[in-house]
Parts: sequence; C-alpha cells; structure tokens
Amino acid sequence: MKRKKKGLKVYRSRNQSWFGDQLLKMISIAFALIIAGGIIGIIAYQGLSRSVFFQVEEVNIKGCVRTTSNEIFSWSGLDVKTNLWAVRIGRIRKKLESQNWIATAEVKRNWPNKLAIVVSERKPIALLSLRSGLYYIDRGGVVFAEVLPVDDRDFPVITGLGIENVSEVNEVEWLQEALDFIVYAEKGTVVLPKQNISEIHLAPEGDLVLFMADHAFPVYLGKGDMKTKYHRLSTVLSWLYRKQKYDLAASIDMNYMAGAEMDAASGGKVLVRMSDYKALH
Repeated sequence: MKRKKKGLKVYRSRNQSWFGDQLLKMISIAFALIIAGGIIGIIAYQGLSRSVFFQVEEVNIKGCVRTTSNEIFSWSGLDVKTNLWAVRIGRIRKKLESQNWIATAEVKRNWPNKLAIVVSERKPIALLSLRSGLYYIDRGGVVFAEVLPVDDRDFPVITGLGIENVSEVNEVEWLQEALDFIVYAEKGTVVLPKQNISEIHLAPEGDLVLFMADHAFPVYLGKGDMKTKYHRLSTVLSWLYRKQKYDLAASIDMNYMAGAEMDAASGGKVLVRMSDYKALH
C-alpha cells in the first residue's frame, strides 16, 4: 500500500510540472505575439501616416460668426501636407478652445482625406468696463475678449468694478446679479428689453443701479432677487408709459420701504420720483 501511494504522488508531481511548462510556453507565445503585433502596428501606422492617399485635401469649417474660417484653420495648426492618420484630434480641439471667442470645438475625420471642424463661439451678453479697458463677458461671467475698435458695442455696459485686471473679476461677488438682470431682460417684456439697458453700475456695497438708453435716470435695484425686481420694474415702467409720465421720471427706487410709495403688481414697494422731486402715488 505504501508503494502505491508513493507512485501516485510522483505521478501527480510530474503531471503538475508538465502543465506548468505548457502554461509557461503559452504565456511566452502570447507575449511574443503581442510584441510582434505591436511592432507591425507601429510600422503600419508609420506607413499610413506618410501615405499621400491620406493627405488632407479639404477642411470643412462651420460655426464661424465673429471668427473666420481662415483664423480657425490657422489656429488649428493644420497645413496642406497634414496626413489624416497623423492628425491629433484632441490637440487641435484644445488649441481652438484656447482662443478667446471659441467656447467649444468639435474635430472629426472624414476618411480618406477630409477633416470637419465645427466651432461654437462665445456669445457676449454685456460689456465689462475695467481700468485696463472694455471687455466682452458672457452670461456665465466669463470675460473672454477685449473689445476692439471695429467690434460691436451694442450691449449693456457693466461699470463700477474698480479693478485693473480680468483675473480679478471672479472676486466680484455681485457681478452675476447684474448679468442675471440682463438675461431676464433678454427674455423679458417689450417694456424693458435688453436693448434699452444702457448701463448697470455696481455700487461699492454691491447695490446695482440701472440706467436705460432712452431716458438715463437712475433705477436703484439694490441686490438680490433680480428676477422679481425685473418684473416689478417692468410693471412700474408700463404704468409710467400709460400715464405719459415716463419722460418726467427722475429716479426709481426698487427698495423703498417708507414714505410715499406705489405698489407694484408683485406687492413690493417702489418709489418713483419725478423731475420736480415730488413723489408720484
């Protein structure tokens, strides 16, 4: 009995050794095939990336409004000798999105020799006045480009920040409220459209003061709840238009809490001063 057990142990040991050798051989062969496949792939890629057949012949660029197709092509870093296999899609996208006016860029290969670029430009909602100059700003508070002499300036101007550099804009707490008010006007009533907002001034304590384009008297918006204040102001302006008193208005205080007041539709108290400084009921 003891001899049989010993023989069985030897058989198992040899069997395990054989399977181990076979597994090691299979792993070695697989590893060699992977390396060979990688080398072949590199050689094939190098050959294709130098092939004239895949040389870019056409770049289709869409989405330009403020920018031009020539500018997009120049910023992309492409040239007439670029091979479609060698195009770095991610690198081109990052190059384009680093430009002031480009919010997003999509780059796509169209085999065998065409490339498509679609850009989405930033849309300014206002002009931001800083000590260093006048800048475009979008609804998200991103200051993205300095206003050039040839650029469109038909936007509300936000003033009063009193800072020098664009990098300091994010530190201004109440700037977003001014932008929110402009957004509400963009989607709002005909009584107070965005086009009639000339300036929003940020006072030192964060209070907003609005000046309209057709009659530049101060409208003291204060701070907070710009959506409600926009609709309340629209109601007040509508009342003034109907009574033919708009041209006589000297100021409107949206945060008036005592004295002569007029109730807006929302129930808030608003003081309207006329040019003779008498309160209008």
